[in-house]
Amino acid sequence: MMHCCVFPHTHNPAPIFGFDVIAGKNKITGCFYDYSPTSDDVHPMTEWFQHEVSKMAWHKPRALPEWAQRIFSPSMVAAGNVQDEEELDQIMAMARTGVDHYLATVGETNHTATDTSDRQNYYAQNQKQNPHTPKVMVSLGLSEDDVRVFIQECLFPEIA
Repeated sequence: MMHCCVFPHTHNPAPIFGFDVIAGKNKITGCFYDYSPTSDDVHPMTEWFQHEVSKMAWHKPRALPEWAQRIFSPSMVAAGNVQDEEELDQIMAMARTGVDHYLATVGETNHTATDTSDRQNYYAQNQKQNPHTPKVMVSLGLSEDDVRVFIQECLFPEIA
């Protein structure tokens, strides 16, 4: 299980970068990639993301639960049952390009928003509703108490 999120400063309306991979021994059971909006306005990074993912051909799309539909962009990539090496290479290249672009450009819109903490908290609150994250972590041998603290305070902390 790998979960990577990058939140912009709260004075920046840039989207939230997210890339998750859930895998077993022989296949990726879920892969999720998005630039999740923190504003109702379309951010330049979101336009870039929409253009980039429109080039991808995903053969195993996944239906998203309601909590995910509330926070992810319409261009969000969700793939499951990834066993083919070519498809895995495409996913990894996409993620590398996406995180490189995100980190290189996120600062360009610093100080152009007053406060996006409500939208960032909304994202965190909805991510915490994912029942699979704690189940996977417990199955890996972590205690339920440690998992709860990790998810609440480390993985998806909320801005006070």
